[in-house]
Amino acid sequence: MDCEFEIRGNVPKEAFQLFASAQAKTLGLRGFITQVNEELYRGQLQGEGKVIEAFKKLILAAAEYVQAIKEFIIKNLKVIQEYTYKTFEVKVNQK
Repeated sequence: MDCEFEIRGNVPKEAFQLFASAQAKTLGLRGFITQVNEELYRGQLQGEGKVIEAFKKLILAAAEYVQAIKEFIIKNLKVIQEYTYKTFEVKVNQK
C-alpha cells in the first residue's frame, strides 16, 4: 500500500522527526516525513495496510506527543505493485 499522511500539532521538530522515522523503520515502512511549517508535517508511507495503521496508532499513543498532536490524516491510500522508496527518511524542507 502507498499513502500520503499529515500530522498537525505543536510538536518539537527534531525529536519528533527522529521518533517517527525510528517507528517507521522498526515497522518496516518506507517513505519519508518532512516539516512543512511549525504545526504541519507531511510525508509518504509505503507498506502493508495494517502496518500503516499500526504506525498511526503508535504516533498517536506516544506519551510525549499525545497532547501535542492534534490530528493524523492518511490520504490517497492505494495498492502499489512495488516500492519506490528503499527505506524511511527525514527530508529537510527546502525553504
